[in-house]
Amino acid sequence: MEDNNTNLVEIPKVFHSFSSEMPFDHCIECDKYLLGDDSEYFIEKAIKNYQGFKAQDVIFEYAICLDCAEKLRKQISKESMQSIENYFADNMDLPARMQVMQNNPGNPEAWMEKCMLKGESQKDSEEYQIYAHCKGNHMELAHMPYMICGAALDEIAELLSEQTLDELDNFLKNHFGPPPELKELLPSKRRLVLV
Repeated sequence: MEDNNTNLVEIPKVFHSFSSEMPFDHCIECDKYLLGDDSEYFIEKAIKNYQGFKAQDVIFEYAICLDCAEKLRKQISKESMQSIENYFADNMDLPARMQVMQNNPGNPEAWMEKCMLKGESQKDSEEYQIYAHCKGNHMELAHMPYMICGAALDEIAELLSEQTLDELDNFLKNHFGPPPELKELLPSKRRLVLV
């Protein structure tokens, strides 16, 4: 059955794996194959800009299927989830966001040029994260994709309970942890925020 949904576009290269330069094809948690027609999943990438240079690094990236994302979201405390929702309600300029989306149909890169919470541009952000909702080989253009700058992520992280921070830390350590000999040398700054 063909999906005639006009909100589906080819997944832009910015949401391909940095290491393979190919689309993500498996869930980071359960290893489910994602490029089948009906598989829904999310992609999150954290990117660091080197100010004054035309260089950037991908700090971490992953795709997670809808079921695993829901399980992870349920580990976030109710208080933390409410804090995140309140932060978005207080900081997102919804009319401006809608305007960007309406002025750029089918152009996901334009939807991510600026932080949807602080208005800071990608190039001016020292760090930022981008998020996409995908279905099989396509990206869905509905509420995502979007970009959140490091300053907003720091503010969101401050709102989270210790329990939630521990759960997010465990996810990061399980999938992106450094070798044990380097762990003590690295700062323990928490930056994974599922939004």
